[in-house]
Amino acid sequence: MDLICGINPVLEALTAGERSFDRLLIAKGVRNRRIAGAIARAGALGIPLRFQDRQTLDRMAAGVLHQGVIAVVSAKPALGLAEVLARARDPALLVVLDGVEDPRNLGAILRTAEAAGADGVVIPERHSAGLSETVARASAGALEHVRVARVTNVAQAVEELKKRGIWVVGFDAAGTERWDAIDYRRPVALVLGGEGRGIRRLVRERCDHVAGLPLLGRVGSLNVSVAAGIALYEVLRQRGTASPPSPSYNKDASRSWTRRRRPRR
Repeated sequence: MDLICGINPVLEALTAGERSFDRLLIAKGVRNRRIAGAIARAGALGIPLRFQDRQTLDRMAAGVLHQGVIAVVSAKPALGLAEVLARARDPALLVVLDGVEDPRNLGAILRTAEAAGADGVVIPERHSAGLSETVARASAGALEHVRVARVTNVAQAVEELKKRGIWVVGFDAAGTERWDAIDYRRPVALVLGGEGRGIRRLVRERCDHVAGLPLLGRVGSLNVSVAAGIALYEVLRQRGTASPPSPSYNKDASRSWTRRRRPRR
């Protein structure tokens, strides 16, 4: 079983309904409107409530800020790439992470991806932060709503995306294309690399575009979660939508974009 600590992450997990709750732990003497809401929601769902002293919750949270609320839950369901693609809208918007190992960075990316309406986030089974409590808290509860696919090989996953008519845009410090000159109105997957090393060579070579973000100061790189935010909101800017595109737009776009031809490598 996993732990979810903190009022907002617990409320989001209760709302999403994708996890099985074993019990909800509340610190004795802690009362406010949001905790009362969590208690009411848990009661409506038949989730057992336990009122414990704060020291017990402190030991369980192991230093993580819990705000007097801890949920004991099943692990976040793992999805396959095919399942995420089957549920994607048109034009699709995906984020592929090639080895983001800092759980706070992963959580921040999930938060931004959910806010931007991304259809899913793809992470490797190895050399990646897991979907831990730290990730859940850093995502401010967005982990409960984002479809996360685990893949054994990121390079192969990129090839599969391309076969499905999705254009793959890598973001790398050595990228030579302007990030805002690429057409994101098509179905796209944004690829970002891990802390320090960036996108691995085999993955970079499979990208349709490799873009760089301008660095006009003395710092040589951006935090990966910041880069993800810039990329995601450039997609929204170009698409001109704060909500999913209209059905007629999707239908016309689908006919033209999925029939494109790719050069053989």
